[in-house]
Amino acid sequence: MKILVADDNHILANVLADHLRLGGHEILTTYDGRSASACCRRQRFDAIVIDLLMPDIHGIEVLEQLYAEGQMPQTILISGFPELLDEIAPRLSMVRVETLIQKPFLFAELDEVLSRLGPSDMADQDAVQAPTLDMRQPRYDHGKPGEPL
Repeated sequence: MKILVADDNHILANVLADHLRLGGHEILTTYDGRSASACCRRQRFDAIVIDLLMPDIHGIEVLEQLYAEGQMPQTILISGFPELLDEIAPRLSMVRVETLIQKPFLFAELDEVLSRLGPSDMADQDAVQAPTLDMRQPRYDHGKPGEPL
């Protein structure tokens, strides 16, 4: 898969990108919303892993722009602020975002979600009825392989 990783936390973005590359994915990394939006306008991605809150343009705003322009890839929204979910849930539904993973998370959670992604074509997305939000809760399984991010 061709995946865009967008997070203003450079360390997290780079670690995620490295992990996804090891999984055989083609990755482009950006560190702000404006760059993420520009990258999606220049090239097509199968998926985007994007942070909800970034300093310039929030992830949800990037997604709304992309959806309006017909450039919406399959999306995994990541956030360290689950308390904002009630406020943004209607906006996520409008742009067909079905998965939010809460920080900290395990690579296995991201890998599992990516393995379930379907076609990124807008026509296929429009055929889907109102999606249900898959809210991944953080796990702190320190006794098992893989540390939370």
